[in-house]
Amino acid sequence: MVLRATPDLYLAAAARLVNQSNPDIESAARGLVSAAPAHGIDLSLVWVTMNPPGPRRTAMRVRQASLAVPGDGRTAMLFVSEPAPGGDFGDPEESHRERVAVINQACQHLARHLHDRVCIAQALPDPAEAWAIAAFRSAGFIKVGDLAYMRRESKPAGKRSRGVEQAPLPAGVAVASLRELNLGPTAPELLEALEHTYLQTLDCPELCGLRETVDVVDSHRSTGAFDPALWWLVHLDGRPHGCALFNRCPEQRTIELVYLGLSPQLRGKGLGKWLLRQGIEAAREGNPGWAMTCAVDHRNTPALGLYRALGFRSFGDRTALVRPITRSLV
Repeated sequence: MVLRATPDLYLAAAARLVNQSNPDIESAARGLVSAAPAHGIDLSLVWVTMNPPGPRRTAMRVRQASLAVPGDGRTAMLFVSEPAPGGDFGDPEESHRERVAVINQACQHLARHLHDRVCIAQALPDPAEAWAIAAFRSAGFIKVGDLAYMRRESKPAGKRSRGVEQAPLPAGVAVASLRELNLGPTAPELLEALEHTYLQTLDCPELCGLRETVDVVDSHRSTGAFDPALWWLVHLDGRPHGCALFNRCPEQRTIELVYLGLSPQLRGKGLGKWLLRQGIEAAREGNPGWAMTCAVDHRNTPALGLYRALGFRSFGDRTALVRPITRSLV
């Protein structure tokens, strides 16, 4: 049976949701419970399966757990418990069924009670976590890409940059920041630019159409700190055809390349490199010593080549999985 966690179960559920390789799982669980409010984590959105009391047990024990964390852009990130130290509870098939059950219960609750705030549930397990990927896939999630996480280190402190001389823009192309254009992040021009970039995209094309574009912008804006001076629009003959969006992440001392995309008419003209160098220079001027990070679909080989050519190096991978949240789930 799947139960919604009550306050008396929060610590036990947290002990299943934290990294099971932690040498002190109990302390890690207490840390999760105490830090949850500050990080927007509602522990009432945890579902668990329980091991009932037995001859040698006086209390019920949490076997598997799933946590839903609603976020901006009408999304919710889902987490599921890892195999326990020394092995899972029950046999592998039983553990798989229980993981699927708690994930399904979390999604059904989102559909029933938070459908106005959440239209997509997502998960980002490590590709090596086969148990997690299998559970999410069995719970109706679809794979939308294998993501490479990349990082470009800043120049060493004290080494002055003379800036980068950019190549001339192609005929009919103009680039300006939202600040220069006096536009907000949900301006129709930006929404139109984004929609043009989704055509024939190689970056998680399965995501196209699952959310309203304005919801996508909300997700982009919520990554780090939004600054209109770091969001650029690309116009072709006066119409929006691309964008490059960068956000500062002060806690990590990084600049996140949140999104870079061009319409099919502008691809292959060197504009991606132009925009990325523009962002690198702007980040360098205002945030000396900060690295730049991004995530890119492994299938997007042109983007991977561009990032590597400009000094980005991979530091991790994730498998991106999503499930639409609709009232039909209820």
